[in-house]
Amino acid sequence: RELHERLPPRQAQAIIDAAHRPNRALFDLSVAIENLPMHFMRKNEIHNAATIFEDNLGSSERLLTSPIPLFYARHTARFLGVWLLLMPFCLYDPFAGSWNHVGMIPATALISIFLFGIEELATSMEEPFTILPMQAFCDKIGNWCNEIV
Repeated sequence: RELHERLPPRQAQAIIDAAHRPNRALFDLSVAIENLPMHFMRKNEIHNAATIFEDNLGSSERLLTSPIPLFYARHTARFLGVWLLLMPFCLYDPFAGSWNHVGMIPATALISIFLFGIEELATSMEEPFTILPMQAFCDKIGNWCNEIV
């Protein structure tokens, strides 16, 4: 829908029908740059910026399509669980001064909450595109482009 609002119908349909839409859009952008009535040095600079954009797009796609293997996440969670289960044995002597080692319980709970929180954060950061507001980013870039044009 947004493509049909921003582009001519034939060009929008060509992007929608393309096997790899970003490449088709970049091709159309390259053609549009070539048709601009400006000095060739300026066109080269715009083409260089589009090339950098295309390289960054490829890097982002590789990052998105090659997630960390599930084995690593499971291994980390298991290791952390065993480590936290054994931690009270390590805290037994430092909490010898508290009545019946009762201070060990909240200390273990607090450390566990922090470490499991860090582990959950790492798991969610494995695929950053699922948690980032990508539509808002795209809308902002689209508005900036409309202001420039």
